[in-house]
Amino acid sequence: MRRPTLVAPSEALSPSMPQPASIGRSVLSADRARIRRAVRERRRAESAEVRRFTRGARRRRLVALVAASFLVVSVGTPVALAVSPAFAVRAIQVSGADPALAAEVRAAAAPDLGTPIALVDGGALSARIAAVAGVERFSVARIPPGTLAVQVVPRTGVAQVEADGGYRLVDAAGVVLQRSASRLAGVPLVHATPGSATFDAAAAVLAALPGWLAPQVVSVGAATPAAVVLHLADGRLVAWGAPGSTAAKAVALRAAMRSVGRHAHEIDVSVPGSVAIR
Repeated sequence: MRRPTLVAPSEALSPSMPQPASIGRSVLSADRARIRRAVRERRRAESAEVRRFTRGARRRRLVALVAASFLVVSVGTPVALAVSPAFAVRAIQVSGADPALAAEVRAAAAPDLGTPIALVDGGALSARIAAVAGVERFSVARIPPGTLAVQVVPRTGVAQVEADGGYRLVDAAGVVLQRSASRLAGVPLVHATPGSATFDAAAAVLAALPGWLAPQVVSVGAATPAAVVLHLADGRLVAWGAPGSTAAKAVALRAAMRSVGRHAHEIDVSVPGSVAIR
């Protein structure tokens, strides 16, 4: 058997065999730079693509952020100011009432002085004003920085009634507006209890009387709600009947008074088309 030929190490790479080419340091550096540039360009291209596809979402987020910021500023700022001590109630204005009633209304609203105007309890304020006897209706407005404006529709006294040894001025609803030990001048006396059906009928008639007739009435009686009788200052009686048909009854009464003068003791206009004179 032929034995393998051994080659000496010095002969393994002989000058006659091709040698690997040596790569210079500058060439390696240039290659690395090209690779880095390629990587950066690729990243920039990817970022541009991401921005292009998400542009709409970013715009919507920006719009939402701006809107939310505006809402916070436009709503939050006035609210913060309104509840601050700078906007505390310092004045109460009352209109539509005489000085005495206006003073009562201001006293009813006085507990809210010093309270931030936005924190005034409208329900409690309304309840206190409504409890003032002379107020029929009212409205309240908050005027920054610190004014409560109360517009009042006062009750109007239409009659007086006897009670507890004195007299009380009442409106058509029977609400007591004034008390007096003696009879009030120029106010008709109603012989009925406030809140009763007969009082309601008498008060309704008095409230509707024309200006030429009302001053002549000194008292009113009513056996039933449909039988109201007016007592005039000259001593004559007018059977008015039930409330209603005021204009027709007034015309009939004026015509009867002119035709008979003071000779009639009682004039019945309860049926305007059929006047009875006694």
